[in-house]
Amino acid sequence: MERPEGLTSGAPNRPTTLTDYWAIVRRRAWAVALPLIFAPAAAVLFSSMQSPLYSASSSVLINRENIVNLVTGTSPGFDDPERIMQTQANLARSPELIGRVVQASGVPQITVGALLGESSVSARANADVLDFAVKNANPSAAKRLATAYAIQYTKFRIERDTAALSQALDRVRLRVSNLRAKGIDPGSSQFTPLLNLQSQIETAMTLQTSNTSVLQQADSATKVRPRTRRNGILGIFLGGVLGLGLAFLAEALDKRVRSQREIDAAVALPLLGRIPKPNRRLQKADEIVMLTEPRSIAAEPIRKLRTNLEFVNLDRNIRTILFTSSVQREGKSTTVANLAVALARAGRRVALVDLDLRRPYLNRFFRLPPSPGITDVALGRWELSAALSQVPIPAAEAEGVRGNPRSASVRSSPTNGNRRLDAFLALLPAGRMPPDAGEFVGTPAVGQIIHSLSEQFDYVLIDAPPLLAVGDAMTLSASVDAMIVLVRLNVAHRGMLHELARLLDACPAEKLGYVLAGAELGESYGYGYDYEYERREAEPVRRQPVS
Repeated sequence: MERPEGLTSGAPNRPTTLTDYWAIVRRRAWAVALPLIFAPAAAVLFSSMQSPLYSASSSVLINRENIVNLVTGTSPGFDDPERIMQTQANLARSPELIGRVVQASGVPQITVGALLGESSVSARANADVLDFAVKNANPSAAKRLATAYAIQYTKFRIERDTAALSQALDRVRLRVSNLRAKGIDPGSSQFTPLLNLQSQIETAMTLQTSNTSVLQQADSATKVRPRTRRNGILGIFLGGVLGLGLAFLAEALDKRVRSQREIDAAVALPLLGRIPKPNRRLQKADEIVMLTEPRSIAAEPIRKLRTNLEFVNLDRNIRTILFTSSVQREGKSTTVANLAVALARAGRRVALVDLDLRRPYLNRFFRLPPSPGITDVALGRWELSAALSQVPIPAAEAEGVRGNPRSASVRSSPTNGNRRLDAFLALLPAGRMPPDAGEFVGTPAVGQIIHSLSEQFDYVLIDAPPLLAVGDAMTLSASVDAMIVLVRLNVAHRGMLHELARLLDACPAEKLGYVLAGAELGESYGYGYDYEYERREAEPVRRQPVS
């Protein structure tokens, strides 16, 4: 038999796609949004608390040629350009030079230490130029300090480069003066070498002053703090990166089941249907969508589940089906109640049995008053026919019907003539709570009741406790034809799935598949709903009489 649409076992080895990553971002939207909001806000707040700061820069041209060697004709040694420029940059950070800059600039309340901390000197790459940068809260002071820095550096460099030549020149001049004092003729052989040396030294000193020159003075100052717009943009970028990192970290640490692929890989069962999370209003009112809003888009997944169930049951003649889940609060009771109504409205004879004796809930959905149930029948206090309550199912076409109908007894009148009915649903509630529910569900009386119901109805749907919580479902699996397990996204953990698969393998009943709860309602349901709506308007539903 060909597998109906929706009964897929998934592809656990499918590679991760951009859709999967986008799903993670959507699930962890809070982790992405918080840094994305607070990071730029903190950056802007921090910027607004900063005092203004301005930066001005000047530049000095460095001549690396050795003037002395050119004049004397000697051969220069090996010179590393980067080393020479770095040496000059270090020379410019001399405290002596900084003191001269402070005095020459005329900027008040500035110290040598403060200027050292608020200035920098760097050598340009592939150029013999030093750049001087000075920061100050006053833009005018920043320009004056940067300009004074460049000028004082050139003077300081010239003084250092000419210091040795100046000393040599003084010694030569002293020797010339001594010769003249002794009355030696200036044209003698003793005078000529000294005069020539004096001329060479004076020429070298003149040329040495061209080793350094101011290339550009500081004519403007730019604001470097606060830069609110730039910090805000950086905050958005960093917040986004941090948010994405937190989202994927939280996803990696979270062991809850997030996708159908994980369930497919763990339980190895066909998917019977995807059920979205019920409306919060319906949850608070203990209502089910197949009774209150049977023509809404939210009811379409239940009808698809009904169709898939009947497809897998075509050749099996399965009548008693146990519904369980991995843990509590996954929507098991809501799903089985909706499915029972859908099957009844499709003309099937359906009995709904509440065997979740620890937390019975089905009577709330159908507004059933306190009445005897399966425990009373098993103990011989009531007959099965008397304990069964027949719930009238209003026609799906009835507009304005809200709230669940009150259940009526088997012998009550099916309708008062004011409401059209599709069918009736037989409900067997839990009844009085037994002292030991786990032992009770394994009694022969319970098995006999389930067998009797299977002879009277097309489908007997049994609401059982979660499989991982207690052993009731495993015990009951010996008394039913098949089982359906419900797994809710974002509730069950990955480790639970493996334990669930192990327990399912130990259950003797046939496993029809699983229902995925908490799935998002896709657009395909919307299309199906529109089509079904138009068809029903054109062709009224023909209901079979209830036997």
